[in-house]
Amino acid sequence: MALTNEDLLAISQILDVKLKAEIQPIKNEIQTLRSELQTKLQALGSELHTELQALGSELHTELQALDSELHAELQALGSELHTELQALGSELHTELQALDSELHAEIHQIKMFQENVIMPQLNTITDCYTSTFHRYKDSVEGYEALQADNEVMKNVIMEHSEKLQKLA
Repeated sequence: MALTNEDLLAISQILDVKLKAEIQPIKNEIQTLRSELQTKLQALGSELHTELQALGSELHTELQALDSELHAELQALGSELHTELQALGSELHTELQALDSELHAEIHQIKMFQENVIMPQLNTITDCYTSTFHRYKDSVEGYEALQADNEVMKNVIMEHSEKLQKLA
């Protein structure tokens, strides 16, 4: 037996009505589940938001406490460092003054040694070399004359030698 288009259309409508009737409770149940899930998600989101705010507030409080503690420690360290630097500066100033005094004393001793020992000895050496210089100066003039005489004698001897050789 062959089904006509009208028969197929009627069967299709019957199936649609039956299918809609059976699908409707499933759709309703899905809608209910969706609503419940949405409500639970909103509650969970709200709860999570509250917990995050509490956690953020707690974290903020702890960070402020740590900041205050660090600030106090840094101030204490800065104060301690300042005190140590002042003490070190004072100590260095005292040592520099002592070194300055020692340096002035040593310079004074050097000047006194120079005035009392070195200068008299230098004057003695100068006097000695001055007199020696004058003696040598006088003898150098004689030396130059002696050298000139020697040159003349050499020339005369060479001439006489040549003459003697010619005679011989």
